[in-house]
Amino acid sequence: MFLFFLQTLVFAQEAPKTLFSAKPDGKNLGIMVAPGLQLTQLADAGSLFFTIQGGLVIQDKFTIGAFYGKVLNDPRPLPAFQDLPARAHLDAWQAGGFLSYTWQANRLVHLNFPLYIGVMELEIDDAGRAFDFPESTTLFFEPGAQMELNLHRFARLYAGVGYRIMGATFEQAAGVPAAGNALTFSVGLKMGIFKFSDL
Repeated sequence: MFLFFLQTLVFAQEAPKTLFSAKPDGKNLGIMVAPGLQLTQLADAGSLFFTIQGGLVIQDKFTIGAFYGKVLNDPRPLPAFQDLPARAHLDAWQAGGFLSYTWQANRLVHLNFPLYIGVMELEIDDAGRAFDFPESTTLFFEPGAQMELNLHRFARLYAGVGYRIMGATFEQAAGVPAAGNALTFSVGLKMGIFKFSDL
């Protein structure tokens, strides 16, 4: 009787449910790439970035990858630029890595929560030459929340908001204003094979 009870107890136990409980399987993996636009401020001047990001998707929930962004317009923050030539403006790029969590990706409309960690370089350009002058390089963190719309199995439209928090400055160029903390508004198209099992 005791042996029967012990056997029943052993077989009745189940493995605990965990966040990464799924067995490692290539079919649970995927890849994505997402071009987009980001509206924000640099030193309180309106700025528009083109962004591109790509990464590895795990269980259509977690994505880990890298991103790059380049400012498209010519921000002229005041009063820092009031005594500079009329053509003078800020030039900027940003790059780094990100981790995101997607909640219920199988729904038509769902949520995505990214965290970006990277560096931003700023310089004053007054001759149309990109990054010929001393630059300021600063670490930044940007948590955000995005809404995604499934357009197709392999395409999702996204739009969201984030908040850029500037951190340590690695290099400071004279006269270049600090980018400053700022809200960010993003929109773009996420494309990829989000789970190879969908093929």
